[in-house]
This record gives sequence, structure tokens and C-alpha cells, in this order.
Amino acid sequence: MELRKIKLRKNKKAAITDILIWLVVSFVTVLFFALWVYGFNEITDTLTGIDTGSSTVNISDAAQETFGEVNTAQTAGLHVLAYVIIFISGLSILVTNFMVKSHPAFFLVYLMVIITAIIASVYLSNQYEDLMTNDLLGATISDFGGASFIMLYLPIWTTVIGLFGAIFLFSGILRDRGMGGSVV
Repeated sequence: MELRKIKLRKNKKAAITDILIWLVVSFVTVLFFALWVYGFNEITDTLTGIDTGSSTVNISDAAQETFGEVNTAQTAGLHVLAYVIIFISGLSILVTNFMVKSHPAFFLVYLMVIITAIIASVYLSNQYEDLMTNDLLGATISDFGGASFIMLYLPIWTTVIGLFGAIFLFSGILRDRGMGGSVV
């Protein structure tokens, strides 16, 4: 049996639209988790509020022991998970841009993408603030502490990640001076 060599891609390039993808993923993540927490809380309240009457089966106690426990644990877990997903996704942009070399001619294109991302982040941040004041989901979305902090200050986060990403991408730092090239 002969083993095949694994071919690694030599033409790795930083995705210029990573910052825009980060904006969408951040907004959708918090919104999805907030809807999930709200919906599961409604189901739990409905099931635990069932009146058993003269029945021997107590559905509300069983729901409290199952759905009630899961509801408490997943609410706290999803709050942390939303923050971690947003923060690590932003950090991955910086790491990716540090590990990849790019030609300085693309600096203006990257700068235009950053400006577009900053403008889009203003709209997303304003929409998020409007959702926080919503009668239906406002309280649930407001409970996402770290994720809400990032989403409310999204234009600042976008600017910092975009500019540091540009610095890391276009600085041309040789990471492996002994070999005369970069890491990749």
C-alpha cells in the first residue's frame, strides 16, 4: 500500500470580507440565541403551569424537573456562548491577517471594505438597540451582557478590528527571518 502525500495550499489569501461576515454572524448569533431562550422559556412556563386537577400524573412537576433545569442552565450558557462566538470570531480575523501575507496594493481595497463595514455596523448597532427596547424580546436581548456590550459599541469594535487587521495584514513582518520568508 502506497501513501499519498497531503498537498497543502500554497496560495492562502486573507479574505477581505471577513469583517463583513463577522458583523452578520455577530448579529444573527445574538438574535438566534435570544429567540431560542425566549421560546424555550415560554414552553417551560406553559408546561410548568399545567393544572393536573384530579389526575395522578403531575405534568407540571415533571416539566419543572426536566425543562426547568435545562432552561436555567441553557440561559446562562447561551449568554456566555454568544459572547465567546463574537469575541473569538473577531480575534480570528486578527490572527488570520497576521499569518497571511498580502500585497500592499490591496490596502485601498481593504480600507474601503473597512469603511463599508463601519457604516454597516452603525445600522446593525442601531437595530440591536431598537430590539433591546422591543416589548416582546427586549428583556431577553438585554440579558446578553457581554454580547450586548459588543453589539451596542459595534462601530468601535469594527474600526479597531479592521484597522489592526489591516496593520497585521500589510505590515510585511517577516516571521521566520532564518528562512527568509513568512510562516506560510
